[in-house]
Amino acid sequence: MKLHQQYLLLHSQFGQLVEHEVTLSDLAELLECTHRNTLTIVKKMIAQDWIRWVSQRGRGRRSTLTLLIPADQIAAEYMMQAMNRRELQQAAEQVGAYSSSTTMQDHLNQWLLGYSGHHTETGSHYERIDTLRLPIRQQLHALDPLFINLLAESFVTSHVFDGLVQRNEHGEIVPCLSHTWDISSDRKTWFFYLRKGITFHNGHLLTAADVVYTFERLQSTERRTLYRDVSKQILSLEATDPLTVCFKLKAPHELFLPFLSTSRAAIVSQATYGQHKDGDKEPDVPNTMQKPIGTGPFKVTTWDDHLCRLEAFPMYFQGRAHLDRVDILQIPWSAPAHLDEKQDIESPFFHLVHNPSSSEGRDWTQISAGVMVRKLLTCNTQKTGPLSDPDVRAHVQACITKLYGNGMNESNERDPGDADKVLMNAEELTYLSQHSTFDLPIPLHITTIPQYRMDARRLASSLEMYGFTCTVRIGTMEQFKGNLRLESDLILFSLIRDRDEELRRYDLYLTLSEHLEESSKKSVQEMLKAVVASQIAADRSAELDRIEQFLVQQSLLFHLTEKPVETAYLPSVRGLSFNSQGWVNLRHIWFP
Repeated sequence: MKLHQQYLLLHSQFGQLVEHEVTLSDLAELLECTHRNTLTIVKKMIAQDWIRWVSQRGRGRRSTLTLLIPADQIAAEYMMQAMNRRELQQAAEQVGAYSSSTTMQDHLNQWLLGYSGHHTETGSHYERIDTLRLPIRQQLHALDPLFINLLAESFVTSHVFDGLVQRNEHGEIVPCLSHTWDISSDRKTWFFYLRKGITFHNGHLLTAADVVYTFERLQSTERRTLYRDVSKQILSLEATDPLTVCFKLKAPHELFLPFLSTSRAAIVSQATYGQHKDGDKEPDVPNTMQKPIGTGPFKVTTWDDHLCRLEAFPMYFQGRAHLDRVDILQIPWSAPAHLDEKQDIESPFFHLVHNPSSSEGRDWTQISAGVMVRKLLTCNTQKTGPLSDPDVRAHVQACITKLYGNGMNESNERDPGDADKVLMNAEELTYLSQHSTFDLPIPLHITTIPQYRMDARRLASSLEMYGFTCTVRIGTMEQFKGNLRLESDLILFSLIRDRDEELRRYDLYLTLSEHLEESSKKSVQEMLKAVVASQIAADRSAELDRIEQFLVQQSLLFHLTEKPVETAYLPSVRGLSFNSQGWVNLRHIWFP
């Protein structure tokens, strides 16, 4: 047991700044060590100025012990040391009781700012090695494009894999693995021409067979992947020669090309991932912690429960990254004090800090990546229940308007949990009970994912003030994609409004239509057909707006809050740019 752990054990027993009469034998029993080792521990703590010890000589004589340092400060120091040793999970279990402490988190955050960011060291051949350390608070469960669910996973894969096309800084779709493409006059046949000489991280040359394998794998999976409907529009594809791929679509689909620029359509190596026999479906469970192999600017050299190390791929066809190494450290403790429950915990916290607080220092420069996060609530009217009644839905909508107001900027959001601000007055409650066409209270089941647990609970407690009794169910991303939504009345989640917004809105409304009653479902899906048929972006956007208006008018979709995702960085950072999802593009970053 380490000295920090031993102090925390003493603190849990005795508390701070109170004199306690105790014998060395008592301490030895508590610390589960010998009398001699206990004496050594006491001397070390005295030398650190952690304790005051007034010794009384003689067997059975009781000495005086005073603990001088707050437990959360010692816990923070322990976590800092564990960070360096990469023993994070063990340390997190030991100091979990203090993780909600503001003092501990302040210590950790200040230390993180020094630990993270740019660091240089000298290599074995006296070369300079530039490393960027990025602590994140999301566990990386998968780095295979087929299995990723979280934004942090997408962030990593966007630097490890490439697609046939990509979006530039202006949001335009430009060549990537393919240097150009052709489209037939009926817009159903697409030819992509691959660049020569592109290699995967394992040295294998990229060929059209890898592209064919990637999309056949995507189509054969039973998983509900993001933008799945677009990939299902592929009727057939073939490698017409080693550097040419032909896609044939079932019908023209104007979101097909944008889909190819996303991380879901990243090209994988058939030699690496094609390990199942011909005719077998891709297994529905990823190979846990398998190092991904892509063609991207960084390759994964280490990946375990706590560290994902990316190293620059020197053969990258678009030019080697300026950084040599990126260490992504997965932090197992809770969000820091300044990132309150309104903060989307999907966003990572690192030296390029998303949504920084104003108290973090005057040297930070802040920039918007042009990305907004909109939290939404949708109704499940396919389920027989109270929301089948349009009047009940309208009542929910009126309550949401009262709770969140018309302004959707989350930084100005009123707390729905504040009873003084949201309680209806007696006249309103009396009027509602006398004139409603439904009986109160109304039972509702709210479902969301772990990231929005607190939002759902605040919403539930607030709705109870308006005549509802709410239960909240939290499911994993996979459960959320499955039947969990269809068993609930209200579904809380978010829409990320980035450069892939068209795709995200299309996917959102299509998914939402699955839990609507037949008439509304048919209306939404008919309008979605008009979206994918239009070649003009403004017309597609207008059609998506029409769908949203329909859903709001029918009290099927409620907007809760909207906030920008901003990034703060130190002036020493050069080459700052963002990808289509608003992530910092690590390939271009450099430090003088």
